[in-house]
Amino acid sequence: MTTLQCRVRGGTSRDIPAMASLWLEASCEAHDFVPDSFWHAQRSAMQEAYLPSAENYIYEQEGDIKGFVSLHEATLAALFVMPMSQNQGIGRSLLDHTKSLRPVLEVHVYRKNVGAVRFYEANGFVIVGESEDTHTGEPEWFMRFG
Repeated sequence: MTTLQCRVRGGTSRDIPAMASLWLEASCEAHDFVPDSFWHAQRSAMQEAYLPSAENYIYEQEGDIKGFVSLHEATLAALFVMPMSQNQGIGRSLLDHTKSLRPVLEVHVYRKNVGAVRFYEANGFVIVGESEDTHTGEPEWFMRFG
């Protein structure tokens, strides 16, 4: 029986194109209530502005990026796992890593993304507010850990 080589590591500028591709695929899958065209239109901003300005951590398995988390101060700006790799503990590993770095974390989650809301609640986050996403008009929860 072989053991897969898995690790969480700091992201580098070389990882950003793969992270942006992963983000696009996972966003289209997780947010089916938002047109795919919206996510495709955001890809270049994600790759050229958002990811380079964030503190990024990669979940790598056998040399392949399976997920990533992006932090901006205490804000969990992004946490995405490849759709085919979800429900394998990757998201929890990334979240546990960020919890070791920040005593308090905040995240905005679309209310319709029930799976993500449950994930964050199961990992100690509580809903502390509600707003509307300025880009999509979708209602979202403001959640906090710590």
